[in-house]
Amino acid sequence: MDMVPVVEDGFKHDFSKEPVDAYVEDGFVKARHTTLGADNGIAIAMALAIFDDATLCHGPLRAIFTVEEETTMKGALNLDAKYLQADYLINLDSEENGYLYVNCAGSADINISFNVNRVEVEDCDSFTFELSHFTGGHSGTDITTGNANAIKVLASVLDNLSDDYDFFIQDIDGGFVRNSIPAKAKVTVSVPKCDSAEFSNAFTQCFNEQKSLYADTDKNAELTIAKAECKEALSYTQSLDLIHLLRSLPSGVARMSPRYRGTVETSVNLGTVRCTKESISICMLPRSLNKNALNDMIKTVLAQCFLLDNVDAEVGNEHEPWSSPDCNRLIDVLNDSSVEVTGKPFTITALHAGVECASFARANPSLQLVSIGPDLFNPHSIAERVSIEGTAEIYEIVRRSLAIL
Repeated sequence: MDMVPVVEDGFKHDFSKEPVDAYVEDGFVKARHTTLGADNGIAIAMALAIFDDATLCHGPLRAIFTVEEETTMKGALNLDAKYLQADYLINLDSEENGYLYVNCAGSADINISFNVNRVEVEDCDSFTFELSHFTGGHSGTDITTGNANAIKVLASVLDNLSDDYDFFIQDIDGGFVRNSIPAKAKVTVSVPKCDSAEFSNAFTQCFNEQKSLYADTDKNAELTIAKAECKEALSYTQSLDLIHLLRSLPSGVARMSPRYRGTVETSVNLGTVRCTKESISICMLPRSLNKNALNDMIKTVLAQCFLLDNVDAEVGNEHEPWSSPDCNRLIDVLNDSSVEVTGKPFTITALHAGVECASFARANPSLQLVSIGPDLFNPHSIAERVSIEGTAEIYEIVRRSLAIL
Protein backbone atom coordinates (compact mmCIF):
# COMPACT_ATOMS: atom_id res chain seq x y z
CA MET A 1 0.00 0.00 0.00
CA ASP A 2 1.19 3.51 -0.87
CA MET A 3 4.81 2.74 -1.75
CA VAL A 4 7.30 3.74 -4.43
CA PRO A 5 9.36 0.64 -5.29
CA VAL A 6 12.99 1.62 -5.97
CA VAL A 7 15.92 -0.83 -6.10
CA GLU A 8 19.62 -0.02 -5.78
CA ASP A 9 21.68 -0.35 -8.95
CA GLY A 10 23.12 -3.84 -9.29
CA PHE A 11 20.39 -5.54 -7.23
CA LYS A 12 17.09 -7.17 -8.13
CA HIS A 13 13.97 -7.24 -5.99
CA ASP A 14 10.44 -8.41 -6.79
CA PHE A 15 8.23 -6.26 -4.54
CA SER A 16 5.17 -8.39 -5.37
CA LYS A 17 6.78 -11.49 -3.88
CA GLU A 18 9.82 -10.60 -1.77
CA PRO A 19 9.67 -8.84 1.61
CA VAL A 20 11.66 -5.70 2.24
CA ASP A 21 14.88 -6.45 4.13
CA ALA A 22 14.34 -4.03 7.02
CA TYR A 23 16.77 -3.43 9.87
CA VAL A 24 17.34 -1.00 12.76
CA GLU A 25 20.33 1.34 12.96
CA ASP A 26 21.01 4.50 14.97
CA GLY A 27 17.37 4.90 16.02
CA PHE A 28 15.94 4.42 12.54
CA VAL A 29 14.31 1.62 10.61
CA LYS A 30 15.97 1.22 7.20
CA ALA A 31 15.97 -1.24 4.31
CA ARG A 32 18.81 -2.92 2.46
CA HIS A 33 19.06 -2.07 -1.25
CA THR A 34 15.42 -0.91 -1.66
CA THR A 35 12.96 1.70 -0.54
CA LEU A 36 11.65 0.90 2.92
CA GLY A 37 7.97 1.64 2.39
CA ALA A 38 7.59 3.60 5.61
CA ASP A 39 6.01 6.08 3.22
CA ASN A 40 3.41 5.19 4.08
CA GLY A 41 3.38 1.78 5.69
CA ILE A 42 4.17 3.38 9.03
CA ALA A 43 0.74 5.07 9.05
CA ILE A 44 -0.98 1.77 8.32
CA ALA A 45 0.98 0.18 11.17
CA MET A 46 -0.03 2.96 13.59
CA ALA A 47 -3.70 2.73 12.62
CA LEU A 48 -3.75 -1.04 13.09
CA ALA A 49 -1.95 -0.69 16.43
CA ILE A 50 -4.60 1.76 17.63
CA PHE A 51 -7.36 -0.68 16.68
CA ASP A 52 -5.49 -3.42 18.53
CA ASP A 53 -5.08 -1.32 21.69
CA ALA A 54 -7.67 -2.62 24.18
CA THR A 55 -6.70 0.03 26.76
CA LEU A 56 -7.59 3.01 24.56
CA CYS A 57 -10.74 5.00 25.36
CA HIS A 58 -12.34 6.60 22.31
CA GLY A 59 -15.54 7.22 20.43
CA PRO A 60 -16.46 5.50 17.15
CA LEU A 61 -13.42 5.05 14.92
CA ARG A 62 -12.90 4.18 11.29
CA ALA A 63 -9.57 3.51 9.58
CA ILE A 64 -9.34 4.26 5.86
CA PHE A 65 -6.77 2.58 3.62
CA THR A 66 -6.81 3.44 -0.07
CA VAL A 67 -4.92 2.23 -3.14
CA GLU A 68 -2.66 4.05 -5.60
CA GLU A 69 -1.92 7.11 -3.46
CA GLU A 70 1.51 7.35 -5.09
CA THR A 71 0.15 7.22 -8.65
CA THR A 72 -3.49 7.97 -9.53
CA MET A 73 -5.10 8.61 -6.10
CA LYS A 74 -7.78 6.26 -7.41
CA GLY A 75 -8.70 4.94 -3.99
CA ALA A 76 -9.32 8.37 -2.47
CA LEU A 77 -11.08 9.70 -5.55
CA ASN A 78 -13.51 6.78 -5.66
CA LEU A 79 -14.10 6.38 -1.91
CA ASP A 80 -17.81 6.41 -1.10
CA ALA A 81 -18.59 9.60 0.80
CA LYS A 82 -20.54 7.62 3.39
CA TYR A 83 -17.23 6.46 4.87
CA LEU A 84 -16.30 10.08 5.53
CA GLN A 85 -19.39 11.00 7.54
CA ALA A 86 -17.50 11.97 10.66
CA ASP A 87 -16.39 15.00 12.66
CA TYR A 88 -12.61 14.60 12.44
CA LEU A 89 -10.03 12.96 10.21
CA ILE A 90 -6.35 12.57 11.16
CA ASN A 91 -4.28 11.75 8.09
CA LEU A 92 -0.98 10.05 9.00
CA ASP A 93 0.78 10.48 5.65
CA SER A 94 3.14 13.34 6.57
CA GLU A 95 6.86 12.98 7.04
CA GLU A 96 8.12 15.51 9.58
CA ASN A 97 7.56 15.23 13.32
CA GLY A 98 6.41 18.42 15.03
CA TYR A 99 4.58 19.77 11.99
CA LEU A 100 0.83 19.77 11.43
CA TYR A 101 -0.25 20.26 7.84
CA VAL A 102 -3.42 22.03 6.73
CA ASN A 103 -2.39 22.49 3.10
CA CYS A 104 -0.88 20.17 0.50
CA ALA A 105 0.19 20.54 -3.09
CA GLY A 106 -1.88 19.65 -6.09
CA SER A 107 -0.24 17.91 -9.03
CA ALA A 108 -0.66 16.60 -12.56
CA ASP A 109 0.94 14.06 -14.86
CA ILE A 110 2.56 15.46 -18.00
CA ASN A 111 3.35 12.80 -20.61
CA ILE A 112 5.62 13.91 -23.44
CA SER A 113 6.20 11.91 -26.61
CA PHE A 114 9.25 12.73 -28.76
CA ASN A 115 8.52 10.98 -32.08
CA VAL A 116 11.61 9.66 -33.85
CA ASN A 117 12.79 8.60 -37.29
CA ARG A 118 15.80 6.31 -37.14
CA VAL A 119 18.63 6.20 -39.68
CA GLU A 120 21.29 3.62 -40.42
CA VAL A 121 24.61 4.16 -38.68
CA GLU A 122 27.86 3.56 -40.58
CA ASP A 123 31.56 3.91 -39.75
CA CYS A 124 30.82 4.52 -36.09
CA ASP A 125 31.72 3.05 -32.73
CA SER A 126 28.94 2.73 -30.18
CA PHE A 127 29.08 3.15 -26.42
CA THR A 128 26.67 3.02 -23.48
CA PHE A 129 27.32 5.68 -20.86
CA GLU A 130 25.54 4.97 -17.57
CA LEU A 131 25.20 7.47 -14.72
CA SER A 132 24.28 5.86 -11.42
CA HIS A 133 24.32 6.09 -7.62
CA PHE A 134 22.88 9.58 -7.46
CA THR A 135 21.01 10.37 -4.25
CA GLY A 136 17.55 10.80 -5.78
CA GLY A 137 14.64 11.27 -3.40
CA HIS A 138 10.99 12.32 -3.13
CA SER A 139 10.10 14.86 -5.81
CA GLY A 140 8.04 16.83 -3.31
CA THR A 141 9.66 16.74 0.12
CA ASP A 142 13.25 16.43 -1.21
CA ILE A 143 12.95 18.95 -4.04
CA THR A 144 14.71 21.63 -1.94
CA THR A 145 17.78 19.52 -1.14
CA GLY A 146 19.57 20.40 -4.37
CA ASN A 147 20.02 16.71 -5.22
CA ALA A 148 21.06 16.17 -8.82
CA ASN A 149 18.58 14.91 -11.39
CA ALA A 150 20.49 12.19 -13.26
CA ILE A 151 18.52 12.76 -16.47
CA LYS A 152 19.27 16.49 -16.41
CA VAL A 153 22.96 15.79 -15.71
CA LEU A 154 23.09 13.38 -18.66
CA ALA A 155 21.45 15.96 -20.94
CA SER A 156 23.92 18.61 -19.81
CA VAL A 157 26.91 16.38 -20.51
CA LEU A 158 25.64 15.51 -24.00
CA ASP A 159 24.82 19.12 -24.78
CA ASN A 160 28.31 20.23 -23.74
CA LEU A 161 29.85 17.53 -25.95
CA SER A 162 27.73 18.52 -28.95
CA ASP A 163 29.81 21.68 -29.33
CA ASP A 164 32.82 19.62 -30.46
CA TYR A 165 31.56 16.19 -31.55
CA ASP A 166 28.97 14.61 -33.81
CA PHE A 167 27.06 11.65 -32.37
CA PHE A 168 23.79 9.76 -32.78
CA ILE A 169 21.56 8.63 -29.92
CA GLN A 170 20.38 5.03 -30.19
CA ASP A 171 18.78 4.56 -26.78
CA ILE A 172 18.17 6.60 -23.64
CA ASP A 173 16.69 5.58 -20.30
CA GLY A 174 16.48 7.25 -16.91
CA GLY A 175 14.60 7.48 -13.64
CA PHE A 176 12.28 5.07 -11.82
CA VAL A 177 8.91 6.81 -11.48
CA ARG A 178 7.72 10.34 -12.13
CA ASN A 179 7.46 11.30 -8.45
CA SER A 180 11.03 10.32 -7.61
CA ILE A 181 14.09 12.43 -8.43
CA PRO A 182 16.04 10.30 -10.94
CA ALA A 183 19.03 8.57 -9.39
CA LYS A 184 20.29 7.02 -12.62
CA ALA A 185 20.24 7.51 -16.39
CA LYS A 186 22.00 5.99 -19.37
CA VAL A 187 22.41 6.62 -23.08
CA THR A 188 23.77 4.59 -25.99
CA VAL A 189 25.36 6.70 -28.72
CA SER A 190 27.24 6.12 -31.95
CA VAL A 191 30.29 8.26 -32.70
CA PRO A 192 32.35 8.45 -35.92
CA LYS A 193 35.32 6.11 -35.56
CA CYS A 194 37.79 8.94 -35.97
CA ASP A 195 36.45 10.61 -32.79
CA SER A 196 35.35 7.64 -30.67
CA ALA A 197 38.33 7.34 -28.32
CA GLU A 198 38.51 11.07 -27.74
CA PHE A 199 34.74 11.23 -27.25
CA SER A 200 34.81 8.75 -24.35
CA ASN A 201 37.51 10.74 -22.60
CA ALA A 202 35.63 13.97 -23.17
CA PHE A 203 32.42 12.41 -21.79
CA THR A 204 34.26 11.44 -18.62
CA GLN A 205 35.65 14.94 -18.24
CA CYS A 206 32.22 16.56 -18.74
CA PHE A 207 30.66 14.14 -16.26
CA ASN A 208 33.27 15.00 -13.64
CA GLU A 209 32.57 18.69 -14.17
CA GLN A 210 28.86 18.10 -13.62
CA LYS A 211 29.56 15.89 -10.60
CA SER A 212 31.58 18.67 -9.02
CA LEU A 213 28.45 20.85 -9.09
CA TYR A 214 26.76 18.33 -6.80
CA ALA A 215 29.70 17.37 -4.61
CA ASP A 216 27.73 18.13 -1.43
CA THR A 217 24.63 16.12 -2.38
CA ASP A 218 25.66 13.37 -4.80
CA LYS A 219 29.25 12.48 -3.95
CA ASN A 220 28.66 8.78 -4.77
CA ALA A 221 27.59 9.42 -8.37
CA GLU A 222 29.37 7.13 -10.83
CA LEU A 223 29.93 6.83 -14.57
CA THR A 224 30.45 3.51 -16.35
CA ILE A 225 31.28 3.13 -20.03
CA ALA A 226 30.72 0.00 -22.10
CA LYS A 227 31.00 -0.81 -25.79
CA ALA A 228 27.71 -1.38 -27.58
CA GLU A 229 26.28 -2.49 -30.92
CA CYS A 230 24.23 -0.08 -32.99
CA LYS A 231 22.71 -0.33 -36.48
CA GLU A 232 20.06 2.38 -36.27
CA ALA A 233 19.85 5.59 -34.30
CA LEU A 234 18.25 9.00 -34.22
CA SER A 235 19.51 11.38 -36.86
CA TYR A 236 22.06 13.98 -35.86
CA THR A 237 19.40 16.71 -35.88
CA GLN A 238 16.93 14.69 -33.81
CA SER A 239 19.67 13.72 -31.37
CA LEU A 240 20.39 17.39 -30.77
CA ASP A 241 16.69 18.26 -30.53
CA LEU A 242 16.19 15.58 -27.86
CA ILE A 243 19.19 16.78 -25.85
CA HIS A 244 18.06 20.39 -26.04
CA LEU A 245 14.52 19.44 -24.99
CA LEU A 246 15.73 17.45 -21.96
CA ARG A 247 18.14 20.18 -20.93
CA SER A 248 15.61 23.00 -21.29
CA LEU A 249 12.61 21.35 -19.61
CA PRO A 250 12.19 22.85 -16.13
CA SER A 251 12.92 20.63 -13.15
CA GLY A 252 13.22 21.66 -9.52
CA VAL A 253 11.87 24.48 -7.37
CA ALA A 254 10.06 27.23 -9.27
CA ARG A 255 8.77 29.36 -6.38
CA MET A 256 8.80 29.35 -2.58
CA SER A 257 5.59 29.89 -0.63
CA PRO A 258 5.03 33.52 0.40
CA ARG A 259 2.72 32.31 3.19
CA TYR A 260 4.60 29.38 4.72
CA ARG A 261 8.23 30.34 5.14
CA GLY A 262 10.70 27.70 4.00
CA THR A 263 8.03 25.71 2.12
CA VAL A 264 8.04 25.23 -1.64
CA GLU A 265 4.95 26.55 -3.39
CA THR A 266 5.60 25.30 -6.94
CA SER A 267 7.99 22.78 -8.44
CA VAL A 268 8.28 20.28 -11.26
CA ASN A 269 10.16 16.99 -11.58
CA LEU A 270 11.49 15.47 -14.78
CA GLY A 271 10.97 11.92 -13.55
CA THR A 272 11.58 9.40 -16.33
CA VAL A 273 12.72 9.04 -19.92
CA ARG A 274 12.12 5.83 -21.87
CA CYS A 275 12.97 4.85 -25.44
CA THR A 276 11.08 2.71 -27.96
CA LYS A 277 11.61 2.26 -31.69
CA GLU A 278 9.02 4.90 -32.62
CA SER A 279 9.24 7.43 -29.79
CA ILE A 280 10.89 8.58 -26.60
CA SER A 281 8.56 9.16 -23.66
CA ILE A 282 9.26 11.73 -20.97
CA CYS A 283 7.21 11.84 -17.77
CA MET A 284 7.00 14.94 -15.59
CA LEU A 285 5.22 15.84 -12.36
CA PRO A 286 4.45 19.47 -11.51
CA ARG A 287 3.25 20.33 -7.99
CA SER A 288 1.92 23.49 -6.36
CA LEU A 289 0.09 24.71 -3.27
CA ASN A 290 -1.66 27.18 -5.56
CA LYS A 291 -4.06 26.02 -8.28
CA ASN A 292 -3.25 28.93 -10.61
CA ALA A 293 0.49 28.40 -10.14
CA LEU A 294 0.06 24.69 -10.94
CA ASN A 295 -1.76 25.54 -14.17
CA ASP A 296 0.95 28.07 -15.05
CA MET A 297 3.70 25.47 -14.59
CA ILE A 298 1.79 23.01 -16.79
CA LYS A 299 1.49 25.66 -19.49
CA THR A 300 5.22 26.42 -19.21
CA VAL A 301 6.14 22.77 -19.83
CA LEU A 302 3.69 22.45 -22.72
CA ALA A 303 5.00 25.63 -24.34
CA GLN A 304 8.53 24.19 -24.25
CA CYS A 305 7.34 20.97 -25.88
CA PHE A 306 5.42 22.67 -28.65
CA LEU A 307 8.56 24.40 -29.93
CA LEU A 308 9.35 21.12 -31.71
CA ASP A 309 7.12 19.74 -34.47
CA ASN A 310 7.74 16.10 -33.57
CA VAL A 311 6.78 16.43 -29.89
CA ASP A 312 3.32 15.69 -28.47
CA ALA A 313 2.29 16.27 -24.86
CA GLU A 314 -0.79 15.54 -22.81
CA VAL A 315 -1.86 16.27 -19.24
CA GLY A 316 -3.79 13.88 -17.01
CA ASN A 317 -4.41 12.71 -13.46
CA GLU A 318 -4.85 16.28 -12.21
CA HIS A 319 -5.30 16.88 -8.47
CA GLU A 320 -6.14 20.22 -6.93
CA PRO A 321 -4.29 21.55 -3.89
CA TRP A 322 -5.89 21.10 -0.48
CA SER A 323 -6.39 23.87 2.07
CA SER A 324 -8.16 23.64 5.44
CA PRO A 325 -8.63 26.08 8.36
CA ASP A 326 -5.57 26.40 10.59
CA CYS A 327 -7.66 26.79 13.74
CA ASN A 328 -10.35 24.37 14.99
CA ARG A 329 -11.04 21.92 17.81
CA LEU A 330 -9.11 19.08 16.18
CA ILE A 331 -5.97 21.19 15.99
CA ASP A 332 -6.43 22.41 19.57
CA VAL A 333 -6.69 18.84 20.88
CA LEU A 334 -3.68 17.63 18.89
CA ASN A 335 -1.64 20.62 20.07
CA ASP A 336 -2.52 19.94 23.72
CA SER A 337 -1.50 16.30 23.32
CA SER A 338 1.73 17.32 21.58
CA VAL A 339 2.63 19.59 24.51
CA GLU A 340 2.03 16.70 26.92
CA VAL A 341 4.19 14.29 24.89
CA THR A 342 6.95 16.49 23.46
CA GLY A 343 6.72 19.71 25.48
CA LYS A 344 5.70 21.89 22.54
CA PRO A 345 2.75 22.35 20.15
CA PHE A 346 2.81 21.58 16.45
CA THR A 347 4.01 24.07 13.89
CA ILE A 348 1.11 24.61 11.48
CA THR A 349 2.25 24.70 7.87
CA ALA A 350 1.82 23.35 4.33
CA LEU A 351 3.24 20.22 2.68
CA HIS A 352 4.79 20.34 -0.77
CA ALA A 353 3.56 16.88 -1.63
CA GLY A 354 0.23 15.25 -2.32
CA VAL A 355 -1.91 13.67 0.37
CA GLU A 356 -5.44 12.38 0.04
CA CYS A 357 -6.95 15.12 2.20
CA ALA A 358 -8.03 17.07 -0.89
CA SER A 359 -10.36 14.25 -1.95
CA PHE A 360 -11.61 13.72 1.60
CA ALA A 361 -12.36 17.43 2.04
CA ARG A 362 -14.37 17.54 -1.18
CA ALA A 363 -16.40 14.51 -0.09
CA ASN A 364 -17.23 16.08 3.30
CA PRO A 365 -16.62 19.87 3.41
CA SER A 366 -17.54 20.05 7.13
CA LEU A 367 -14.87 17.51 8.08
CA GLN A 368 -12.09 18.84 10.31
CA LEU A 369 -8.94 17.23 8.97
CA VAL A 370 -5.18 17.58 9.29
CA SER A 371 -2.11 15.61 8.30
CA ILE A 372 0.70 14.60 10.68
CA GLY A 373 3.40 11.94 10.78
CA PRO A 374 6.79 10.90 12.18
CA ASP A 375 10.22 11.93 10.89
CA LEU A 376 10.73 10.07 7.62
CA PHE A 377 13.78 10.87 5.53
CA ASN A 378 14.57 10.26 1.84
CA PRO A 379 11.32 8.55 0.84
CA HIS A 380 11.15 7.27 -2.74
CA SER A 381 14.84 6.37 -2.53
CA ILE A 382 17.00 3.54 -1.21
CA ALA A 383 18.15 5.86 1.60
CA GLU A 384 14.63 5.97 3.08
CA ARG A 385 14.51 5.71 6.88
CA VAL A 386 11.93 6.37 9.59
CA SER A 387 12.58 7.55 13.15
CA ILE A 388 11.60 5.10 15.89
CA GLU A 389 11.37 7.83 18.53
CA GLY A 390 9.36 10.09 16.23
CA THR A 391 6.94 7.29 15.45
CA ALA A 392 6.42 6.64 19.16
CA GLU A 393 5.71 10.34 19.75
CA ILE A 394 3.15 10.64 16.95
CA TYR A 395 1.47 7.42 18.02
CA GLU A 396 1.12 8.64 21.61
CA ILE A 397 -0.16 12.06 20.47
CA VAL A 398 -2.86 10.43 18.35
CA ARG A 399 -3.69 7.98 21.13
CA ARG A 400 -4.21 10.77 23.68
CA SER A 401 -6.19 12.90 21.24
CA LEU A 402 -8.61 10.09 20.43
CA ALA A 403 -9.46 9.80 24.10
CA ILE A 404 -10.57 13.46 24.10
CA LEU A 405 -12.26 13.93 20.73
